[in-house]
Amino acid sequence: MAEGAAAGTPRSIQGEQQQESGWIRASEEDVDLYVDRVSDEVLACRERGRHLFPTIRQAGIHFTGVDDDGLLIRRLTCTCCQLAVKVEKWEGVRGRGRRTRFQRVASHLEYRTGPDGQAYLAPSGRGHMTPRQIGDSVASKALAGQSLTALRKAAIRASKEEGR
Repeated sequence: MAEGAAAGTPRSIQGEQQQESGWIRASEEDVDLYVDRVSDEVLACRERGRHLFPTIRQAGIHFTGVDDDGLLIRRLTCTCCQLAVKVEKWEGVRGRGRRTRFQRVASHLEYRTGPDGQAYLAPSGRGHMTPRQIGDSVASKALAGQSLTALRKAAIRASKEEGR
């Protein structure tokens, strides 16, 4: 008897792989609840799948501290959601008779809570929310109450008008 069957419910190959990785996809209901309570800016970052941090030329480069290893610390806040902070660690090396060169050696994201208690990350234990799930939820909410038949007819009319 297989291990999955012994546990009560047989699992598919994909289910076994998902269980091994520890990555669980969030349910549609959990995604909808999350979408209802966060700002449009947070949804933009989540739907895009990345944050918008300013470039060095845009923001300049200044350091806010030094870590225990002597690396310079630079912090950048996402210009869209304002809840994600990219923490970069930089090293400066001076060559013989040459100018000092700087290089980023590590970076990670930190998330902070907004002034109204808003959080970028979904509550733990709800599963992983993909950018596609966020976009699907936003679209479903935007189209709520509209008839699928009416939407199809409007799309057909729009394509005919475009083809004129």
